[in-house]
Amino acid sequence: MPASETRASEGTTAHLTRLWREDPRGMAIDLLRVGLGAIWAVNLVFVVDPSNRFFATFRSTALSFAPETLGGPAVANFVAAHALVFAWGVALLTGYLAIAFLLGLTTRLACWVGAFASIGFLLTQFVSTFGAPGGTDVGPHPLYLLIYAILVLGGAGRYVSVDHWIWTTGRARFPRLARWVAAPRS
Repeated sequence: MPASETRASEGTTAHLTRLWREDPRGMAIDLLRVGLGAIWAVNLVFVVDPSNRFFATFRSTALSFAPETLGGPAVANFVAAHALVFAWGVALLTGYLAIAFLLGLTTRLACWVGAFASIGFLLTQFVSTFGAPGGTDVGPHPLYLLIYAILVLGGAGRYVSVDHWIWTTGRARFPRLARWVAAPRS
């Protein structure tokens, strides 16, 4: 039986097992991508859970970062003045990153968007993160930046992703844009 017929007839578990044997590094990077998506999904639950009062307390939370923001209190005051816009922005960003990483949809773009957001969060919490004395830990954002770099350089979405399916079935429109936004490295 030709290899293409064997691949078409194998089940999902057998297919994933074969992919893991053929390229454990690539599959591990895809698992890392899905794990990051799960973290963003849990974060989304905290954002949308009414008992957490994310939207109601966003203004006061933004103002609490005024003494810690690298840009000074002006940045925190600006965010607090436009709290509803920024709160919805964070909520939409969180939802996008959860979906993008879980499904492997626009994986490269999600890595860049996530890195940009992590840099923004890191700068707004800079003193509480890196201040001495007073800093308690480095926080998650340097780790997120490292994960985004691994995902981009490692070609996340190579096997188990919507991006891969779109690319291999020939459904990708605007190939140059699709290659930059979604296509994993081969």
